[in-house]
Amino acid sequence: MDLNGYLQAYQLELNTNASDRLGSYVNFYNEDFQGDVFSYDVFILGVPEGRLSLKNETCAFAPDEIRTSFYELYRGEWNLKVLDLGNLILGQKVEDTYVALEELTSYLIREGKVLLVLGGGHDLITPIYKGHCAFGKPLNFASADAYLDFQDGDNYHSRSFLSQLLASKESLLSKYCLFGYQTYLCSPNELSLLEQMDFNLLRLGEVNADIKEMEPYMRDLDHLSVDLSVVKHSEASATVYSSPNGITAEVLCAMFRYAGMSHGIKSVLFSDLNPRLDKNGQSVKVYAQAIWYFLEGLHLRYDDFPDEERNNFQRFHVSSELSDLIFYKSEQSGRWWVELPKNPSSDKVLLPCSFLDYKKAVDGLLSDRLLKQVRL
Repeated sequence: MDLNGYLQAYQLELNTNASDRLGSYVNFYNEDFQGDVFSYDVFILGVPEGRLSLKNETCAFAPDEIRTSFYELYRGEWNLKVLDLGNLILGQKVEDTYVALEELTSYLIREGKVLLVLGGGHDLITPIYKGHCAFGKPLNFASADAYLDFQDGDNYHSRSFLSQLLASKESLLSKYCLFGYQTYLCSPNELSLLEQMDFNLLRLGEVNADIKEMEPYMRDLDHLSVDLSVVKHSEASATVYSSPNGITAEVLCAMFRYAGMSHGIKSVLFSDLNPRLDKNGQSVKVYAQAIWYFLEGLHLRYDDFPDEERNNFQRFHVSSELSDLIFYKSEQSGRWWVELPKNPSSDKVLLPCSFLDYKKAVDGLLSDRLLKQVRL
């Protein structure tokens, strides 16, 4: 694949040449690049496409603004190799941009790499999704968003992309999780429809109550995207859809740290940040720091999945009137899984869970997370 036909190099301009800043840690791709592209672990790609970001079109200017803040941060103690590919060259039509992003996504995922996309609108999740679909495997996608981004008749834009994902001919979206939606901003009929499809829809209050309980949802993700509307206005105001309520920047960073630790995650998207509405660059700092924590999570990845041969776990049997469950606790990380009841002909399935899920089961209760799975 000839990357030069897709990309416009990013020119780094920093006020400091300190070797411990991220601007010195990350490498940058250009047409004269001589290194082995696939020796890198993580790829940063700007997609300045905002034409379908409804009423927020100038989010197209966000990628370079996010970079400016990100590359001024100090690096972590990481062993990751990161390459900034620059910005995707936009097509004459939005659909042309989509095709290019889909091809790049497939190209990098095929090589086992992680793609970090700086948008642009949240509608960019669609070509990223199609890029994942090229491999024919069921997908687990998630978004952090104050809105459902579901139906709007036949109109497709950044506020209605989920309808197209569900109706796609690939039909590979096996799981979808929405973090931090605000009920008064969402249609009750649409909420009911998505709940009937067994998606995990987590209200703002659930996310804010205990961010640690969100970690199991992150563990098996293929993709996570964030719409800036999910962050409260007082901490990140650079979107026309911001709300007085929302998650904090700290919670967003924790969320992306968990996402980075997921062995399955192959892509992330930061979307709908409108620099023209950003006061004192506060919003780009929020995204820049969330990216930092995502890389921190990648660095901290370890293989702690329960394995009989390695005997790397503790097993706990819990019986109740509702069901018989087997919980597994990793001796390395302390993370939990639960074995769900199964048909005799099916393979054993371990679902990521938390200590709180186990504790409730011991008390004879099933958490919402487990109750939903047992009923399936």
